[in-house]
This record gives sequence, C-alpha cells and structure tokens, in this order.
Amino acid sequence: MRMTSLLQCACPIIVAAAAVGAALLWPALLRICRLPQTLVSSDSKDPDALRIGILGASFIARAAVVNAADKRKDVRVSAVAARDAQRAETYAAKHGIPAFHGGSSAYSELLAREDVDAVYIGLPTGLHLEWSLAALRAGKDVLLEKPAVLNAQEASELVQEAERTRRKVIEAAHYRYHPAAKRAKQLMSLTVADGGISPLRFVEVRFSMLDPKAWLRSMKFWPGADPMQERILERERVKNFDRWWYCVDMLLWSTDALDARVISATEKRFSLTALLELRLSKSLVINASMSMARDSLLDPFTWSLSAAGQNSASSLTLHNFGFPFLWHRLDLTRLGVTQSEQLYGLGETTFEHQLGTFRETLRSGEYEDTMLLTMRTVDRILELGGLGAFPSNGAGPT
Repeated sequence: MRMTSLLQCACPIIVAAAAVGAALLWPALLRICRLPQTLVSSDSKDPDALRIGILGASFIARAAVVNAADKRKDVRVSAVAARDAQRAETYAAKHGIPAFHGGSSAYSELLAREDVDAVYIGLPTGLHLEWSLAALRAGKDVLLEKPAVLNAQEASELVQEAERTRRKVIEAAHYRYHPAAKRAKQLMSLTVADGGISPLRFVEVRFSMLDPKAWLRSMKFWPGADPMQERILERERVKNFDRWWYCVDMLLWSTDALDARVISATEKRFSLTALLELRLSKSLVINASMSMARDSLLDPFTWSLSAAGQNSASSLTLHNFGFPFLWHRLDLTRLGVTQSEQLYGLGETTFEHQLGTFRETLRSGEYEDTMLLTMRTVDRILELGGLGAFPSNGAGPT
C-alpha cells in the first residue's frame, strides 16, 4: 500500500518533469534535423584514407565511427567483428561495411587483417584491456571507448604497452574535441588581460541526468536488506561508473592538471560528490568539486563545467558540455560583464570531431594523454566513497 501511494504521488511529478524535459530538448531536436548530412561515398575516399576496423557491433560504434566516417574523405571502415556471427553480418550489411567477422575468433581475425590500420573498441569496459593490448601487439592504433579501463593498474599496463609498441591508444572522450569544450579550456588558460579568467581559483563539474528507475529505487530500496537488493545496487554502481568518469575526466582535462588529490568523496546508490585539489603548476594548486546524480527531480538534467578565476569578477560556465552539437552555451564573465558564445561550426557532432582528431593525431603523433591520472583519481574517489576500485576480472561496466 505504501509503495502504491508513493507511485500515485510520484506520477504527476514524473509527468511534469517529462514535460519540462521535452520543452528543454525541443531546440536540440530541431538541431538534429538540421545537422549536415553530406555523405562521402566509398569511391570518393582519399587513397590514403585511414582504414579502421570495429570490435563490437554496437550502437555507440555506429555514432562514434560509422556515421562519422561516412562524412569524411580521410577515414573508411574496412571491417566489423562481433561474437554473434549473424549480428556481425547484419551490422555490416546495414552500414555498408565491406567485411565482417563472427564467432569466437572474430576479434582476432579482424586484428590480423592487413587492410586495417586502426581499430575502434566499443566492447564492455571489462574487455577493453585485453583487446587493446591485442590490437597494439598486432600493430594497430586504438580509438578506445570511454571509460578506457576499469582501474589505474589497467591504465598503467595499457600506457606502457602503447609506448613499447610505439602505437597510440586514444580515449574516446568525444566531448573534448568539440569547439565549445576547446574554447572553454582556452579561456581557462588565458589571463584576464588576454581575454580569459586565469589564474584559476576553483573548478566544478556537475552531471545530473534523471533516471526514473533510479529515482523510484532510491525510495524503494535501502542498504543491507537482502541479497537481491545488493545485486540491484551493484548493477546501479556499474551504471554510475561511466558518469563518475565523465566528471573526473572533464576536471583534469580542462585544467591540464598535473596531479590531483581527493580530499573527500561521498557515494550513494545514485549519486556521488567529491572535493579535490588540483595541481596545475609548481606554484598553483586550486580547489575543485564534482557531483553526479541520477535520482534528482529538482535537477533532472545538468551537464556543466564551471570555473572561477582568482579575480573574483571573472568566471565561466559551459552548459551541456556532453553533447554540445545539440545545444550549448558558454557564459564568460570578465570584470563583472557577462557575454555568451555558441560555437556550432558547420554542425558537426562531437563524434565527427573526435574521429577527425584521431586521424590527425596518428599523423602528427601529438596527443594529450590523461588516462592514467584520471583512473588514479577515480580509484581514490571510489576508495574514499567506501567502495574500492573495480577489480580487473573481465567484469565491469558495459
């Protein structure tokens, strides 16, 4: 009876939240309809186009590689592999991929192909290390879906192998490569005299994305009740992992942090908060905070990066850094005056920018690698939150 009453009270709130969400998302939906759709045929690709193979016939692979490559002359998809042979064949036919591999040896067969220069790995996170190492040893560069690995130990092993094989492993943090994120990072590094807000005093990343199931479970389930509930809580922790990673990665990447010290962390089933100190140079250490929530009706959708300069009248906020090609706004306050920017360019998605950056990185060899520091920080947050890091057991987030 109590749960029925709670649901009756919750339904109007959920409907209202959905209506507000639809109103907020409407501009984004309009932008989707206007995204550039100029496709490059296979015959029009550059002769020296990067030939990429896909491990895992997944939805994210379609967005991150297939659709993005369709709009570029300098990248082509050569093959896809999946353990389910029928899925691999269907995926290849649907997306115009010329070759596919299926079955238990599918991934190894793709890595052995001579017409594959690099691979995109969008498998469950617990399989990333195994197949990234295999790809590097097969002479392939790797675009690795985030989170790249489960813990700092795996990150260290992967970085060392990339150095040994002289190949690149680039984490698919797609939002980093959009002009809006790059502009925010630039303004955080420029002094007030040069148009920015540096030196920094404080940085905050907030990620709130309402999950109705999480909200209902936050009322229904309580710790230590029975084994079934504990299994449910573990699944929720797996879902949270990706969102924690977003927050930590954006903090460290946007500030070019040299090191991070986690002061405190509080983790609940559907939320996480942490306070940190970031060392930006030998003489500059700043405070930072991050928060993630999946069960907040009062804050159903927030994806923001905020920074304050030591000059109290200087600050910036980038709204919706996760998917800025749909909608975003960069608010810059200097000397008490606020100006807003929106940088859509030609409307390219973050995934298109990411694939272009991957291609250019393989040409130039220059890349900002934050994987090891990010995972060390994530491990420490989980430790202080009372959970401990994910073990390297092949399980983990999907």
